Amino acid sequence: MLWNVETLGFLLAVTQGLFIQCLARVNSSTAPCRGCHRNSLGKVTAKTRQMEREAKELFKSYLTHQGLLSPDLRRLCNEAVQWFPTENITEQPEVVMLQELSRTLEHMKDALENIGKQQQVLSTRSAALLRTLQSTQWAVRGLLSNTGCALCLKGVSPSSRHTPERPAATNAFQQKIDGCKVLWNYSKFLEKLARGSGEKAPQSPRVRDQKKRRKGTKRKEASSRS
Repeated sequence: MLWNVETLGFLLAVTQGLFIQCLARVNSSTAPCRGCHRNSLGKVTAKTRQMEREAKELFKSYLTHQGLLSPDLRRLCNEAVQWFPTENITEQPEVVMLQELSRTLEHMKDALENIGKQQQVLSTRSAALLRTLQSTQWAVRGLLSNTGCALCLKGVSPSSRHTPERPAATNAFQQKIDGCKVLWNYSKFLEKLARGSGEKAPQSPRVRDQKKRRKGTKRKEASSRS
């Protein structure tokens, strides 16, 4: 079958158009996730467990350096902060959990910056505390990046956040209390998150086989003793 020049030209143009559309779709779907690790969700879980311990240490350091160790003063810190989830987000569907985590981390990033600025003017400022706050800021940004990647790889965007108005602290003491409220809620938030993600983390076949062998060995030892 003979093809004339016009027919070949038409088919070539159509083929090129389809190729360009296909390429555009691939680029549009992968470009936002460029640089994301394929196991971003696993990185979120591992990072959360590490940050849970650091959050507890930061809270204790803050109480110590701000003179808030007495039971009466410490009790003032145990109040809810509006933008922290009231429930354990690990009980939510995975995508919803990641969106809530992203939203909370965005707020936490802003709050840590504010606490750091307050430390610069407080009379009880500590170089060690400032370093720990800065380290926590970097950790929060890292977890936020991993969370964004985990959402991106699922084809989902982070949920929009509404920043509640932060009442201006009237004095240095109120600044300290506001800071310890945020850090206490942050510590409890990560504690729930780490505990929930640990319960949901699937075990590898190798780990399951090792546990089975250990159980079998214990049964043999118990039967030989009897």
